[in-house]
Amino acid sequence: MNKLRTYFLVGLTLAIPSGYGLYRIVFFSLPNLSERWLFFFLLAILVCGLTLPIYAAINKYFLAAKQIIPTTVVRESLATALLIEILLWFQIGRMLTSTIIFLCVGGFLLAEIVLRTRDNVSHRPGIDDLENQ
Repeated sequence: MNKLRTYFLVGLTLAIPSGYGLYRIVFFSLPNLSERWLFFFLLAILVCGLTLPIYAAINKYFLAAKQIIPTTVVRESLATALLIEILLWFQIGRMLTSTIIFLCVGGFLLAEIVLRTRDNVSHRPGIDDLENQ
């Protein structure tokens, strides 16, 4: 999956049906419990579908490796969807402030930096040495 076109097609495949489902839920249903959970599920799929090609393009054109790593792109897309849903959950409870936004985004950025650093490590001292004996 090194072609950027593949990520655009997958993103459209995810975003169009979930966007239509969100439209139907928001405008044609009452906010009962099942519709609320379906709203969050469809929102996660929509955000994943929209951000998947964006993160694939960022990985291909702007990062040092100049290649698309599918697990990294999917992880970043899911983390973005989770962040959006957490912030929306705080907004529904009328608890969303700029401090909460800053802490949530900062925490997700810190976690992504740690995970990306772990992905870039090619040799693990002590672990790889034991496997070679």
